[in-house]
Amino acid sequence: MKKVLITAPYMFRESERSKVEEMLKAHEFDTTFHPVLERMNEADLLKVISDYHGVICGDDQFNARVLDEARNLKTIVKWGTGIDSIDVVEANKRGISVYRSENAFTYPVADTTLSYILAFCRSMPANDSLMKNGQWDKPQGFSLFEKTVGIVGFGDIGKAVAKRLKAFDCEILVNDIVAIDESIANEYGVKSVSFDELIAQSDFITMHTDLNPTSRYLLNQNSFNKMVKRPFIINTSRGGVINEADLVAALNFGLISGAALDVYEVEPLPVDSPLRSMKNTILASHNSNSSPTCWMKVHENSIRMLQLGLGG
Repeated sequence: MKKVLITAPYMFRESERSKVEEMLKAHEFDTTFHPVLERMNEADLLKVISDYHGVICGDDQFNARVLDEARNLKTIVKWGTGIDSIDVVEANKRGISVYRSENAFTYPVADTTLSYILAFCRSMPANDSLMKNGQWDKPQGFSLFEKTVGIVGFGDIGKAVAKRLKAFDCEILVNDIVAIDESIANEYGVKSVSFDELIAQSDFITMHTDLNPTSRYLLNQNSFNKMVKRPFIINTSRGGVINEADLVAALNFGLISGAALDVYEVEPLPVDSPLRSMKNTILASHNSNSSPTCWMKVHENSIRMLQLGLGG
């Protein structure tokens, strides 16, 4: 019987565990659920990984050292889409297959992104704070048609964000390392520009890139200095696309107007992070994928891929 390790947090939260266990009954796995707060690091994995033939993981740190210790491992299934925490090249060298669910959370992440843009545009955080502090004032709000939104990364989620924004009649700029066909740009009502043009002209900048060598620290001190319109930054992609220390400095010095963040360089976000005490931030705990329907589809697909990877 194949031994399987499950470390994906969404598979053993209270509302999901029984559903996952019911799905697993159709497969002859010896399954261990290993609850984690967010992810398992190298030290955590080294303690247990040698026993298992298959894994369904979250953003666990499957580096070369861990893979060396994983003597029986045949397949790694990422619960979700992003696999930047898995050294796929090293896994392939060892004959370990790596699977993921592409386009897993496009709808909820795009919805979350739009909610952040609208919240800042309509000055919701400022209004809420004033009222709860016993004040009566009227912070300036804007209609979205008055603003320019820049989308960095025009894959599935970037396109879904553009589709939603199109209804608000705002100008939409996009940038991607892959050339964007003019017919696609016209379909979504967007204008393809260089990265420097996008960050200089946008009132809102929303990140939708994978984390890879071309996107790591894409937003840093240099790029913040070029943001002449003091935009709001939204990041629901990966924490590593923004240099967090530079982001904090940009917020403190007024180079940007605010930030809505669902992901961070270190997760969980340290309790002493200065981001937690800033008035011009909206923070969430890597939760923009929240959708029972999408979770169920990824549960099912992850188990199917696990079976496939283990020879089913």
